[in-house]
Amino acid sequence: MKGRASRRNGTFLIEGLIGALSERDDIARLMGWHTGEPIPHESFVRLIGHPRFPEAARALAVNMLALSERDKALDGLFKDAGRYVAALWAMYLHVTGGLTLPRLKDVCVTSAYLSPGRARALLLYLRHLGYIDLVPSGTQGDPTRYVPTDSFVAAWRDHLRAALEAARIVEPAIQLVHDRLDDREILASVAKIQGEGLLAAARVSNQDSAFIRIFMHRHAGSQIVWSLVQAGNSDAFPPCVPISFSISAAARRFGVSRIHIKRLLDDAEREGLLKFNDSGTILLEEDARAYIQYAYAVQLIRLFTAAAGTLADTHAVVAPPVPERVAESTQARG
Repeated sequence: MKGRASRRNGTFLIEGLIGALSERDDIARLMGWHTGEPIPHESFVRLIGHPRFPEAARALAVNMLALSERDKALDGLFKDAGRYVAALWAMYLHVTGGLTLPRLKDVCVTSAYLSPGRARALLLYLRHLGYIDLVPSGTQGDPTRYVPTDSFVAAWRDHLRAALEAARIVEPAIQLVHDRLDDREILASVAKIQGEGLLAAARVSNQDSAFIRIFMHRHAGSQIVWSLVQAGNSDAFPPCVPISFSISAAARRFGVSRIHIKRLLDDAEREGLLKFNDSGTILLEEDARAYIQYAYAVQLIRLFTAAAGTLADTHAVVAPPVPERVAESTQARG
């Protein structure tokens, strides 16, 4: 019996050591993505060549669609890139000095992603959702400050959690951040890093591509893309085979008209992005597939970067110690 117990203890110690070392390796790989902007070409090669990239990219689309269906306010933010980016920057500005109309306009001008004239409308929309409240300035002449409501914080946390769940398919160490999003410091760090990354990228990226104009800035365009890319189940991402697509079903699902979706698809076909068959299938052309692959790689890499930067910025445990009993046993054997 004593020998059997000793073997069990030895097995426990070895498994604990393997687990600790494995987690250290996972964290080291995650920290390797913390390269800043612009994203190095090597990072794209590394991710797109990862055997689980297609799975992670599809999971990102699936998770966002599921969240849209559960939360109507978030569904509204996901309807076009402008609303989503405004919400992201609202959180970013809140944690970096305060959300005000002048600061939001400055970000719009600096990034060229949104017109500064749209900033006021987007703040009104966030108020309509119950996502921000006004705070009296207390000093005459100071700009009105807005703060996220508890419902906005909770919804943004749910959205980040869903995105990180997809990202951890490639980088398991993201679990360390995913599980701590209830911590305001962790949530603030992720929001700050995401905002900085998007702002830096927007300064140098081209926002006038046909794909962005047709899909990302039109109502429900992003959601239509999600529904197309999540349909694949092979190693190819995005799908390179015809995808079943019902205009009527998509109109009901995303709360837009059939005519709106048909016009969107017609414009995409004229731009050479897809072929739409009246029998109910869509085939993504090479240009669209290349852009989607790039866009999803960017999103995942920025999630890796946000998680890695958060571990570093918040002084979270980035190299968990070997369990004490494992260490003692290892030293004894040495």
